[in-house]
Amino acid sequence: MSTPNSRASDKKASDALSDRLCATPAAGSEADRFRDADDRLKALSDEVIQAIRADVDGGMPPDIATVLECWCLLHETKPASVAGCIKLAEDPAEFKLVGLSTLGYLEPNDLAAIQTRTEGLDPGSARNRPFAGAQAAAAMLEWLQAALALRRWADQTRQTAT
Repeated sequence: MSTPNSRASDKKASDALSDRLCATPAAGSEADRFRDADDRLKALSDEVIQAIRADVDGGMPPDIATVLECWCLLHETKPASVAGCIKLAEDPAEFKLVGLSTLGYLEPNDLAAIQTRTEGLDPGSARNRPFAGAQAAAAMLEWLQAALALRRWADQTRQTAT
């Protein structure tokens, strides 16, 4: 038979484990940055998303091409390519159907590739590129960088809690 003290102790241990496993903050700079980026991405109109498909033959800035390839990795579309992302953009609702948990389903090498390829890119610069899909690409880049930052924060928090 459990005593009230052992039940309280069990609950405390269970809560501590839950806190370690569910380390996504309700507040904080990483969480706020992610929520803002997620809201901007989800608010993009179908036309803005489909603008990615325009002007492909006219030359695409390299940073925007990198973002589109990383978006393919996020959606597990392989090989990751501009053409693959353009195909994804045919269905804007599906294109924007991403969440923080999406990163958890990726192969570790794909996650690392997204991290490495996006860390030096600037959403502001991408937004100002002379490319029809620049607004969408900038929102995608902001989302990727914010999601990766929040994931790093959660991983670090879990490690320090154990």
